[in-house]
Amino acid sequence: MDSVIEILTAVDAGGLIILILIVVGLITAVKGIMIVDQASVKIVERLGRFHKVARSGINFIWPYIDKIRPFLSGGRLLQAMDLREQIMDFPPSDVITRDNVTMQVDAVVFYQITDPMKAIYEITDLGYAIVQLTVTSLRNVMGELSLDETLTSRETVNTKLRDVLDDATDKWGVKVNRVELKNIAPPNEIQDAMAKQMKAERERRAVVTEAEGTKQSAVLEAEGDREAAIARAEGEKRATILEAEGTAEARERIAQGEAEAL
Repeated sequence: MDSVIEILTAVDAGGLIILILIVVGLITAVKGIMIVDQASVKIVERLGRFHKVARSGINFIWPYIDKIRPFLSGGRLLQAMDLREQIMDFPPSDVITRDNVTMQVDAVVFYQITDPMKAIYEITDLGYAIVQLTVTSLRNVMGELSLDETLTSRETVNTKLRDVLDDATDKWGVKVNRVELKNIAPPNEIQDAMAKQMKAERERRAVVTEAEGTKQSAVLEAEGDREAAIARAEGEKRATILEAEGTAEARERIAQGEAEAL
């Protein structure tokens, strides 16, 4: 009897071990399957070192050996890295122009991660780095221009900023596609002066337009009088010619009648 119990106990212990192994195997297999969303990637590290870039679709990893390296951007830890074009909006910041005018400028940057490895291993916090780089570059570019140039050459500023940012972020695996200045706000006193200047310019244009209208009206009136005088002269000339022709014809008929009478 004791031997039977020992055999059953051994069988139960062996079955339990097999069951545990099966469960562990299933859990390991499930953990080894990783699905990555479209237009996203994940960085896989094996034993603390870079192993591969897991791209969209089904990926297989070794549980307990491989792990996903979190991606830090803007102070947030993300498991996946978005490869789509992203928009980063900046709050207004103070800049000083070449002629020492302080104004507030805000911008928006359109960028895209092109090299996930560089984006995660070459910079600690990509989002924060882009913000700081953009603010610094914006101040440098605006500092090279006068107030009038910043207000009238927005496209030039956008192009310069894009070139500077694109070159600086290349080592981070980032492509800067566009930079757009949203608002340029000079100090209130300069805005008032600009408003007065615009008002004066509008008034000057109104005076010039009125003068041009008066001039054109006078020219048209003079042309009308000249055309009328020419028409009257032509009429008088025609009348004189017709009268002379009538007189000559009358004399000719009188002479002809006298000749026939003889």
